[in-house]
Amino acid sequence: MTLSVVIMLALPFSPQPARAEDSMIWALTPLPPAMIEKDGKIVGYGVDILDWFIARMPAITHTKEIVPLARLMQKMTMPGTVCNIGLVPTPERRQFLIFSKAVLPHLPVALITRADKTADLGPFRDDNSNIKLADLLASGRFHGAVRTSRSYGPAIDPILQQFAGTPVLEQVGNDAHFLSMIELGREEWTLYFPAEAEYYRRNSAPELEFISSPIAGNSDPLPASISCTRTTMGAMIIQKIDAIVATAPDMPWTDFYARSLSKSDQRWFEKAQEQFVANSGDFPLNSADQ
Repeated sequence: MTLSVVIMLALPFSPQPARAEDSMIWALTPLPPAMIEKDGKIVGYGVDILDWFIARMPAITHTKEIVPLARLMQKMTMPGTVCNIGLVPTPERRQFLIFSKAVLPHLPVALITRADKTADLGPFRDDNSNIKLADLLASGRFHGAVRTSRSYGPAIDPILQQFAGTPVLEQVGNDAHFLSMIELGREEWTLYFPAEAEYYRRNSAPELEFISSPIAGNSDPLPASISCTRTTMGAMIIQKIDAIVATAPDMPWTDFYARSLSKSDQRWFEKAQEQFVANSGDFPLNSADQ
């Protein structure tokens, strides 16, 4: 046995550090309730869904970084493999990002009102029970509030622009307290993603009973995907996620999202998910800010 071999055998074993090609970063932006920054960590149903997928990719070293929304796209163009959950796929983003199949058909922006207003909304529903928002605002009977500079999607934004500055529509810089305003009778409606509405109810108006009404032209589920930079590792991660999605049509990871909804919206989500799966996730792009 040569001296070099003896020396190698005598050296204590230490695990090899993760190679750069086996490591990646998840760039996560606090957007309650999907992602909430708490005690230096990020939590929420979006993180729970992500952790479900991460647990099925144990050979990869995953690192989570909290990235402010203003810096997210800059982070997604940095060297190395960086991934995100929730970015809307656009032609521009597809140039430098790879997108997975939809991993969550979350409920779209809806009209949020007190539950005792259900009957009053009857005249403004179409044959599918969706709210005709333009007719509701034109009636002058309901005063509501929306957040300034927020996009609620291409079907809703033009309607809000049409009634901007009128007595029926108030625009406020912060929408975190809209449910409290509805509970106190200062407003009659607002627009939230249903999970947002339930998050704010649990935190600021726990006694309030509200309903989420789908809006005509904006009632389809919104498919959320996972995206990664165009690296070898990024492509492999997306392939793994797509393989998982293909073998689990019941989408068990969406239970984390369902728990963030009110009881009535859980029933809406169950039906929406069935519709989504039946259509193979083939829904038109209909984005909105959160």
